[in-house]
Amino acid sequence: MRLRSPRRAPRPAARLLAALLLSLALSATFAATPPAPPPVIIEADLRAPMRDGTELAVRVWRPTGNGRHTVVFQHTPYLSDETHTRALKFVRAGFAYASVDRRGRGTSGGEFRPMEGGGPDGADAARWLAGRPWSDGRVAMMGGSYRGTMQWQAMAEDPDAIQAAVPTASAYPGDDFPQPRGIFLGFILPWLAYVDGRAGNAQWFADNALWRSHFERAWRGEIAFADLPAVSGAPQAPFARWLAHPGYDAYWQAMNPTPAQYAAIETPVLSITGYFDGDQDGALRYHREHLAHAGPRARANHWLLIGPWSHAGTRYPTAKLGGLTFDEAAVLDIDALQIDWFKHVLDGAPRPDALPDRVTYYVMGAEEWRSAPNLDAVAPHTLSFQLSGGGLPADDVFRSGRLQHGPTGAEPPSVYRFDPHHVPDRPAALPMVEFDYTTHGDALQGGQLFFHSEPLPRAQTLCGRMSFDASIELDVPDTDIQVEVYQVTPRNELRWLGRDFKRARFRHGLDAEQLATPGAIDTWHFDRFPWTCRELEQGSRLRLVIAPVDTPELQRNFNSGGRIGHETLADARVATVRLHHSAGHPSVLHLPVVEAPDTTRDE
Repeated sequence: MRLRSPRRAPRPAARLLAALLLSLALSATFAATPPAPPPVIIEADLRAPMRDGTELAVRVWRPTGNGRHTVVFQHTPYLSDETHTRALKFVRAGFAYASVDRRGRGTSGGEFRPMEGGGPDGADAARWLAGRPWSDGRVAMMGGSYRGTMQWQAMAEDPDAIQAAVPTASAYPGDDFPQPRGIFLGFILPWLAYVDGRAGNAQWFADNALWRSHFERAWRGEIAFADLPAVSGAPQAPFARWLAHPGYDAYWQAMNPTPAQYAAIETPVLSITGYFDGDQDGALRYHREHLAHAGPRARANHWLLIGPWSHAGTRYPTAKLGGLTFDEAAVLDIDALQIDWFKHVLDGAPRPDALPDRVTYYVMGAEEWRSAPNLDAVAPHTLSFQLSGGGLPADDVFRSGRLQHGPTGAEPPSVYRFDPHHVPDRPAALPMVEFDYTTHGDALQGGQLFFHSEPLPRAQTLCGRMSFDASIELDVPDTDIQVEVYQVTPRNELRWLGRDFKRARFRHGLDAEQLATPGAIDTWHFDRFPWTCRELEQGSRLRLVIAPVDTPELQRNFNSGGRIGHETLADARVATVRLHHSAGHPSVLHLPVVEAPDTTRDE
């Protein structure tokens, strides 16, 4: 191998001359081309004083120069660094962008009390931002999930402080979070751990196997649900505070706008949610309550966008979700849409093409966007099915009952038993992030009831919330029941259409706790199916499944009627659930559809 001779080091005089020439060349270059100013000014740790003297940490991104700009801000418990990339988009569009760390989070002063107190702090932060020398005095809000809740609390506190708002996938405290239908979410445990203290706890939060092991201990009844913080290390105080309020009482009501506060909100609002968004209930309740109490001007200034998205997908849509595939038209640039909408309502720019009317929604199957002046105008017709055993027990997917148009006669109820002592080897999962919307993995398990329709004689477009009126008889004071509806295509493909569930003691509402009377037949109104829109092709059948709510991701009901969250397997009772579907006690499924249904024959 031939070796290369080492390069001779330059002499000291040569090195000095080279350095001098390089210095002169660089000086000439910089003198001829002064450095361009950075495109954005970042002020990383401003302090906004609240009315009680507490200071909240604020990070600001704004265009360079001496101009004044409209401020768009979020109020977050997740620390301001999360939004850097989005902030730069708004700066490029000419806005100033701010992120306010929630009280007690990051370097903000005070105590963090989850879901509480966002109104005064949000309104004070908005007023403070409006007074900055680089602000034109106009302040808008945006953000999803918890950040959406903060927008409604701020507008309720001081509607004049907010000139426009885009609440996205907004949780409604006491309604859809943390205890939908009075059943507490296991998710609140890792979430409370995530926002515990002043820093983030992302790795702890993301350890799904760890949290699942904790959930399963409570689900199996080894410990009470109330004991989860003690065994997991999650913060005890907020968990216990929430668990003490399973119904929608004064504690939760104080976090949401009153009718008078809704009436005072004339701020232009763009509400965004998705068909698979776990906080769709909250987003639609804000929308519904605002329209119910607002005046004509405010109603005309409230837009709603709802697409085939998960909770995270309301901010970052994807073309694939849970086994489903959508057209690329469903993948909107939500940040760009919000920028265009802010410019429309604040500066008079053209309305975004994606919002042709007050309600814009996506039709799965047809793979297209449609619009309407309001939700009621989307699907003016109802397709109804009476349940019937049809001489079969309906306790098996192959021995199912019927969904029929004609009335039923005198027939016995369909029956299932739920025994909390029995623990499946593979616990059921919730239809959330990793749920497969094209399968029914529990179809062969016992302890549930099945009903099928005949093939649809023509295509129908389901758009809206389904509902199910069920005549139910229990032999225990409390239990949890869920109802799921599927489309079975002519190719025997499954499409999950929606799910609703109820706890017996809250069967008449979260503000009316009443244990069931064993042996009494009562009508349960399942009316909180997710708002969805799907084209049901000709020849499709519908499948309705009634089963116990039995998953580690939800606080388990041991059927005893005892104190919620404090029961264990020692308190468990076996529940026998009788679903009546006779002429005297009917059970009926209702689907909102676009086209007038053909009910001239029994489908």
